[in-house]
Amino acid sequence: MSRRRLSSISLTDFRSIRGTVYTSLDAPVVLIHGPNGAGKTSVLSGIELALTGGIPSLARVEPEYLKHLVHKQTKRATVKLETTGFGVSPVSLEVDEKEIRGKPTLDSQLAGFFSERCYLAQSALGRLLEIYQHKDARKSDSPLTQFVKDLLGLDRLDGLIDGLHTAGNISRLRGPVPEFHELRTDIESLEKTLRELTSEATQRRVSLQDAGETLRKRAEEILQSSIELANLAELIAELRKTPEETRLLSLARIRRDIDAAAADWQSIARNPITEDRERSERDAHAAQIRLNEWQAGAGATIANLIAEVATIFPDVTLPASTNPELARTTALRTAEKELSRCTSVLSEDQISTKRIDVIAQELERGAARVRLLDQQIQSISADTVQLAQSLADILPHIHTDDCPICGRDFSEVSRTPLSDHVSARIASLTESAGRLEALSKEKTSAAGASAPLERERAQLTSRLISDETRNELKNRQARLGELAAQLTSIEPESTRGMNLLAEVNGTASRLDQLRSRDQRLTNLQQTAAAIAKDLGMTVDPAVAIGNALARMSDIRSQEEAQLIASQSARKAVLELALEYHRSHDSLARFNLDIDEKRKKLAKLINTKESADQVIQSARGLAQKASEVRTNVVRRVFNESLNSIWRDLFVRLAPEETFVPAFALPPGPGPVEATLETIYRSGGKGGNPRAMLSAGNLNTAALTLFLSLHLTAKLQLPWLIIDDPVQSMDELHIAQFAVLLRTLSKAHDRQIILAVHERALFDYLALELSPAFPNDRLVTLELGRSADGTTTHRWQTLIYEPDKAIAA
Repeated sequence: MSRRRLSSISLTDFRSIRGTVYTSLDAPVVLIHGPNGAGKTSVLSGIELALTGGIPSLARVEPEYLKHLVHKQTKRATVKLETTGFGVSPVSLEVDEKEIRGKPTLDSQLAGFFSERCYLAQSALGRLLEIYQHKDARKSDSPLTQFVKDLLGLDRLDGLIDGLHTAGNISRLRGPVPEFHELRTDIESLEKTLRELTSEATQRRVSLQDAGETLRKRAEEILQSSIELANLAELIAELRKTPEETRLLSLARIRRDIDAAAADWQSIARNPITEDRERSERDAHAAQIRLNEWQAGAGATIANLIAEVATIFPDVTLPASTNPELARTTALRTAEKELSRCTSVLSEDQISTKRIDVIAQELERGAARVRLLDQQIQSISADTVQLAQSLADILPHIHTDDCPICGRDFSEVSRTPLSDHVSARIASLTESAGRLEALSKEKTSAAGASAPLERERAQLTSRLISDETRNELKNRQARLGELAAQLTSIEPESTRGMNLLAEVNGTASRLDQLRSRDQRLTNLQQTAAAIAKDLGMTVDPAVAIGNALARMSDIRSQEEAQLIASQSARKAVLELALEYHRSHDSLARFNLDIDEKRKKLAKLINTKESADQVIQSARGLAQKASEVRTNVVRRVFNESLNSIWRDLFVRLAPEETFVPAFALPPGPGPVEATLETIYRSGGKGGNPRAMLSAGNLNTAALTLFLSLHLTAKLQLPWLIIDDPVQSMDELHIAQFAVLLRTLSKAHDRQIILAVHERALFDYLALELSPAFPNDRLVTLELGRSADGTTTHRWQTLIYEPDKAIAA
């Protein structure tokens, strides 16, 4: 891998820099000088931004530092950094108030190393000791202690100790390992459950033995044989047989037969028939002859009339053969209804015809009146009103008999004065105008009266039926009137036919009853004999059928009661056997469940014992790991850090009697470093902030930063320090210059240093000037012009042999 070096940087409108500042960084030492606010810290912050993608040194004091990275008079800033040894160069980042665009040079791991071990910001120098000792409440180690752990690669050892922390106490395992707590709870619960189940199993066995003894005794009573409960399946199969069921079904059928026969017998006994069957047959024959004679005479006439009505009304049902009176009355009502309809239609048509004639006469009279009014209106001039108005306008101007129109003397033709003649004429014309208005109103009234008559005539005309329909209705009206009269006249014969039909039906019904009773008695006797045979008894012919049926019912009931009792006893024993079988199986499953729980308990106990062994091993391992870590950290603090810090501090402050150091607690347990001071002659002092002056306190902080940088594994060979010589005297500065030369030349560190004082800058430039070939020093001087633009001047100093000595 090539050497990792910073080559150059260019900043435009970044922080306090206005304009563009460019400088080379390609030298072991780079010195930056400028007055306050000229941009020294801005250059160092730009390097930090280009390398890490952020400015952690600003983030510690201002979380929203992004808003202040762009110069206040611009809206965008640019930072370009060239490096060697990283493969990709240069990098360019653009900054505005919202974001930083561009990819930095370092990854996250190297960026963290740079911010903590390579860059010491001016704002952090005075607070460095405080920062390193600060302990976050959320973390167990201070930054100083964490640095030592990172330095030694103790992260795995820390992870082991932290991971085994919960093994130190069982109560700690409840969160990270809830299964172990559940295991302990399950063992206790399972042991309690097994005690309860074992007690319950004993009770079940006792109850099962009592139930088995009861079952055996009752089964022997039912089956009349010795019973062994070992053959429980055979016993259940035997009890499930139903020998009584077939006979009970037969007895149920016999009961239905007896009930039906008894009901039939009671029906016969309640309705005794004493008539002679032969006489009933003769009466039925005579009634049928009379009915046939009626059907051949009057019945035929009625049938013909009803048939004719049926042809006119095919949708009407007329039962002439079965109920002639109903057919006659139905036909009569239908004919009268249709007759009424035809009469109504013809009557309305006649009324409409007469009304149309009357309307025609009225319309003719109205038309004649209108014609007369037209003649009268024509006889009156249409200009009468206008002429009367014109004469009325002239009348005031007539004072003599001279005509104002033609100038002729009116007295030559009439003795009446001209003004009187004109007035009379005006009156005559006014009367004619009034008559003309009255005649016009009368004509309008006469013309309006004819319009309703015309509409009425049109409506009546639309209702008129055609001549063909009118003739058909008249013929239908005549025929229906004749049929209605004939149907009314034959009412007595129709009533007589109904009586004959009733007589025939009555005699036939009585004859059927006699025949049915004889057949029912015969069937009843045969049924009683069959029932007696099924019951295994005999029937005496001399005993009445009702008494025999009652005796049969008693015998059947007794047998059925015996069979039901036997069946109930068998079912009860079967239920006992099934319940015993279920209890036996339940007890077996119960015992199996107990065995499973015992196996599970044994498995849980073995698991717990294994877990306890693991916990004991983890506790021992955690204790040993903690002891190893403590010893390693103590050794590093005492042998490495303290010795390097002491050497650096003594080199810069050789006159200081108090030397800062790390103090570690003497006892076992986690190591947490604190700061103290040690007398050079021996003994301990207080905290450096209480024992050292301001200058030596800065020296302590600076040397602590350098010691941490030198102790850590070299990843980035850079030291960037912003104005580290605050409150230092000349001795400290001289020793510091020697230290910087040693770090640059002997330890190959690239150093970038910013200073405020001009004299110090010149002194360091002289002390750190190139001392051998290929050695370099870059100086950058910053300033500000009158318009506020940042000015800069940089130069590279190379090695030049001392010619005076050479000479």
